[in-house]
Amino acid sequence: MNRSEWLRARGLHTDQRIGEVLTRAAERWPEREAVVFEGRRLRYRELARWVTAVASDLVDGGVRPGDRLLWQVPNCLEGLVLHMAGWRIGAVCVPVVPLYREHEMAHILADVRPAAVAFSTALGDRRPAEEMATLMESLGIKPLLRFAIGDDADGWSAVPPCPADDDPAPCVSLPDPAPAGDCCLILYTSGTTAAPKGAMHNSRSLLAEVATCRDTFGWGVGTTFIMGAPITHIAGLLCTLVFPAAFGGRAVLLPAWDADRAVALAEAERADFCAGATVFLAGFVERYEQGASPSHRLGTFMCGGSAVPPSLIERAEAVGIKAFRCWGMTEAPTTTLCSPDDPLEWRATRDGRASEGTDIEAVDDDRRPLAPGELGELRVRSPEQMMGYTDPVADAAQVDADGWFYTGDMGFVSADGWVTMVGRKKDIVNRGGEKFSCSDIEGVIASHPAVAGAAVLGVPDGRLGEKVAAFVVLRPGAEWPGQQGMIAHLEGARLARQKFPVEWHLLDQLPTTMSGKIQKHELLARWHEEQTREDR
Repeated sequence: MNRSEWLRARGLHTDQRIGEVLTRAAERWPEREAVVFEGRRLRYRELARWVTAVASDLVDGGVRPGDRLLWQVPNCLEGLVLHMAGWRIGAVCVPVVPLYREHEMAHILADVRPAAVAFSTALGDRRPAEEMATLMESLGIKPLLRFAIGDDADGWSAVPPCPADDDPAPCVSLPDPAPAGDCCLILYTSGTTAAPKGAMHNSRSLLAEVATCRDTFGWGVGTTFIMGAPITHIAGLLCTLVFPAAFGGRAVLLPAWDADRAVALAEAERADFCAGATVFLAGFVERYEQGASPSHRLGTFMCGGSAVPPSLIERAEAVGIKAFRCWGMTEAPTTTLCSPDDPLEWRATRDGRASEGTDIEAVDDDRRPLAPGELGELRVRSPEQMMGYTDPVADAAQVDADGWFYTGDMGFVSADGWVTMVGRKKDIVNRGGEKFSCSDIEGVIASHPAVAGAAVLGVPDGRLGEKVAAFVVLRPGAEWPGQQGMIAHLEGARLARQKFPVEWHLLDQLPTTMSGKIQKHELLARWHEEQTREDR
């Protein structure tokens, strides 16, 4: 029996289609609440009617099965509905984190060549729809449909509103959802190279998540999820769109992360479960420590995406949250899991055991398996694993002929199967769960006329896990433009603002090997020495 047959025999891979999940939920639980957002409550039958209306609009506009629907909006109902509508008609949905600007989006748009797009008309001081219209024109990309979320915009359509109960059903005949083995989702993630990589998922990988987590946590009808992370992330997407609909649960969605609102909503809606990076768990814990929300507190929190201090898991336990560390990534979302009933010490100091059907090994630099307890790069083979990257070169570099995905994360696996993370092999910064390519940021810094060389790395941050620090060498005779001058340069390059360094260090030269490779471990050691001196 090969691995594919084994996964099917275990029920981890089936022929169910992701585009059918909401339809079935509406048939089974029409009057149950599906989602709560900004005081608005939608039952499953209402949500399904809205999705059908938007799906009809997509088909009427020429979108066909296999076409790409790219959307880049903050948490909102329109984003959820557009995504579900795309899945309903067999389109490939491409949610993109709103923080990306032209610098990152040029590659993504060229890679996807979407048939339909959706952008916000306003996001802080930005006008994403206008920005992307200009960018798409420069790239020669002409989507069949362009949706604007927010204000009206010339040349852009509005997402059809949720139909009233007495509105007639759309007349457009909808195509079937994509078969279980076909790509239905592309999520872009940063690696060591500048260009984001598109990880492709199908119904089997996404619904394997449902089976694994449902059985581990005992989810069922009435389970309430609360989510403050972006729904353009894999965790937000699963906890808001996929998990609840699969078994009649409910999603409580925040427009953006706000710890006070999250605590209040968790109490008012009697939320059971949340998943996200360290900063989200810390927000709950800090407010519970201050005595907030005495009548109902969040029960379980799955924490990952960035460094998780053991002390935070212990503090969560003290205020009544069963929190635990896990390890996953866009390419294989839930590779390890804990049970809330596992001992506190294990939940605080280890990163879980392999989820059902998942193999995890630590390997050496030649990709040979190491003995239990030995430190190496972690490789995984999982039912939740992506189909591959959109870029065959990136795919070949990280996935071998036996289906092992080489994660670039360093850790070890104990004899009893527990995984412990210790760091990264990849040259990235992990800021609150957002992963950024160091070389991408370095390239933009180095393009400043005063800069001769630059190195970027993630340094510890108590709130977000890591923050971006830049080490810069100036050209001979050049004057340091100052932090504000450098920020203005990054702004002019339209780099995502979350990538901007918060620390700038001027050096006479960067430490390098004989071959010229920058020795970032020396820079990190210098940073720690400076922190020690400042703390004295």
